[in-house]
Amino acid sequence: MPSAPQTQSASRETPAGSADYYRPTCPGLYATSFVPGMDETIFTPAQLQKLDFHVECHLSTAFVTAKSKWVVPGSLLKSSKNDGKKGNITFAMPVTEKTTVTGVSVQMKNKRFSSGVVATKDTSNMKGKRFGRNTAAPLPSHPEVFALSIPGVPSGETVDVQVTYFQPLAFENGAYVFRAPCTLPDGSVHVNVSLAKVVSVMATSRSAYADAVQVFSPSHPIAIVQQGAGVTQVQLDPVKREQWRNTDFVMAMPVWGGDIAAAGVQQPPGLGDGDTRHSFAITIAPPKPEFVNPFPRDVIFLLDRSGSMGGGIMDAARGALIAGLKDLGPQDRFNVCAFDNLQVYFADDGLVDASGDSRDSAVRWANHHCQARGTTDIMTPLARSLEIFKKNARPGSVPFVFVITDGAVADEREICRFVKQSFKQAAKNGLPEGVTLPRVCTFGIGRYANHFFLKMLANIGRGMNGAAYSPKNVQPEMSELLHASRIPILTDIAVGIPDFKNGVEIYPSVVPDLFAGAPVMISGKCAGGLPQTIEIQARMAGGAIWQRQIPIAMDLQNNAMTIPLDKVFIKQRIDLLTAQAWLSQENVLVDEVIQLSLKHNVPCAHTKLCAFEISEKNEAAMKDAKKGGNAVSYAKYAVGGAAGVMVIGALAGADFGDVGASLANASGAVAGLGQVLGSIDLGSFDVPDFGCIADCAANAPCLEPLLSCVEPCIESGGDLIGAVGGVVAGLLGAVVGGD
Repeated sequence: MPSAPQTQSASRETPAGSADYYRPTCPGLYATSFVPGMDETIFTPAQLQKLDFHVECHLSTAFVTAKSKWVVPGSLLKSSKNDGKKGNITFAMPVTEKTTVTGVSVQMKNKRFSSGVVATKDTSNMKGKRFGRNTAAPLPSHPEVFALSIPGVPSGETVDVQVTYFQPLAFENGAYVFRAPCTLPDGSVHVNVSLAKVVSVMATSRSAYADAVQVFSPSHPIAIVQQGAGVTQVQLDPVKREQWRNTDFVMAMPVWGGDIAAAGVQQPPGLGDGDTRHSFAITIAPPKPEFVNPFPRDVIFLLDRSGSMGGGIMDAARGALIAGLKDLGPQDRFNVCAFDNLQVYFADDGLVDASGDSRDSAVRWANHHCQARGTTDIMTPLARSLEIFKKNARPGSVPFVFVITDGAVADEREICRFVKQSFKQAAKNGLPEGVTLPRVCTFGIGRYANHFFLKMLANIGRGMNGAAYSPKNVQPEMSELLHASRIPILTDIAVGIPDFKNGVEIYPSVVPDLFAGAPVMISGKCAGGLPQTIEIQARMAGGAIWQRQIPIAMDLQNNAMTIPLDKVFIKQRIDLLTAQAWLSQENVLVDEVIQLSLKHNVPCAHTKLCAFEISEKNEAAMKDAKKGGNAVSYAKYAVGGAAGVMVIGALAGADFGDVGASLANASGAVAGLGQVLGSIDLGSFDVPDFGCIADCAANAPCLEPLLSCVEPCIESGGDLIGAVGGVVAGLLGAVVGGD
């Protein structure tokens, strides 16, 4: 196995890259060029000196700092003169649709750039003139690439770049999984340089359990640096460096065991924090599927077949639907509805048993009827699905309705209120013995879908949510959602919080079910902290009650060396409030979202990540100002003032949708990078003589990654009352939340 990519060495006057890529493979500096006719952008790397990943996996979230050092050959620099003496180079990194970039900084010998989060309403004067722009309009973005054009780079300059981001950990085959994009592109290092001299990874995993975290890597040999109660730290094994491969680093943290496991952890507020409440997290982990007795399921698939779903999107969604049909077990029942402004059902009379013959018949039906046409009506098929479940109620089963759409509709708030009121009325009237309220799961496709609506609908319906923003991701992401819900283990989970506790918030307010493919993670804030133990109660298949007294450990390590628990779940909290503000249309909640976003430097639907050039003196002053915990005016410290600050990208992923585009049957899926980079207007920026479109693409100042999938709630702090074993009086997480 080679120890490093076999490439030619690079000089200042020859390109470092011997191969071109349509995506960056690791965080780094690239020359970019648009390819007419292919709708793609080529990324050619500079010469890499060092790439370091520092990773902290806290519970279900990974926080990453990636530092890299590059030498930029003159032939890769782009300018109007094209003399190779000075020009711009692009920092780019691959991201997923759930990645949130929180900061990027660049340092050269005589120039440096920084970033910060700014309220969208305060960006009107930020035109990015230091980046060659003359407009405050955010640039287009792509959900799979984050990029920032760095201007004024001299030939042969050494450039240090640091990017910070976080993302939820994937859950695959019973383990939390983290992936670091550290595949070095061909041409980025000399042929005689080993990977061990260029790449390093230090990763820490922390859990809520007392035992040491089990960690392994299927991609690289790793060595344990330290291990203790609830924590394990590893690095790439230097002794086995000859076994290192030039591929992405993958770290897995197994969760599945022989029984359901649950634990909690809490932290007091940090010094100087205006919110004096404790932060807490409670996790419930599923056992291996062979150790559980799963609930039977009643499943209705609602697949949008409106005109905007045409082409590859419809093919991918139909493929995932067929995979979902094949995942049904003999104990399940199902139906399928293809909807646009009209609806057609596989079975007109309700639900059919998931036998082999009926599933095969449904596959043939889907191939025939799931073809793009018409406009979008979600309310009608959703309301009928709830009625079908009511008429065909089966004690002991869990009903699911999967809503799959790429559009936004005008009556989204009415749909949310209708479902919420239907569930409240059903609970008020009393459900038959063993009957469970339906779970509403949603999947949004593309940028025209209102992802906050879909997340809110799933939260009201105590279901799952997924999303895809490019056609190639539709089938794997949708299949992952359907597969994760295949084996329900616990339903109607109730978490006991003593009723004398004040100022309690819990996210999500309606606790989701536990599946073999999806652990439960609950977070929140509580005045004075939780007691040393709390009780959790839920329903198991067959009607038995699962009840567990779990410990709540006190974690005092919220210092600079670890991620405070409050920060671990701040994205979830922001997104909950954002969805709540959307549903209620209350400006006070929008203001609260903005303040949280600015305080924690986490961009959201109402704020933007901005970049700016800054002097060394002003950078030190800005860091001192941030220590006070208040919002910082970055224009005050930026070279060129507000006009020099650039807004990094428009919101690419979780957004409020576009009803007009949906009515026009426009496809919101983002395909190649070319349609994004090739459309950017750079104003008066100096560009090379490669043709107008290629110039714009090559000098694209920035892209913004997709914000992490949101997990909104119905009404934060709703009063959910119940009883857990006669011990706890106040419960958060009952079947129906809010008023």
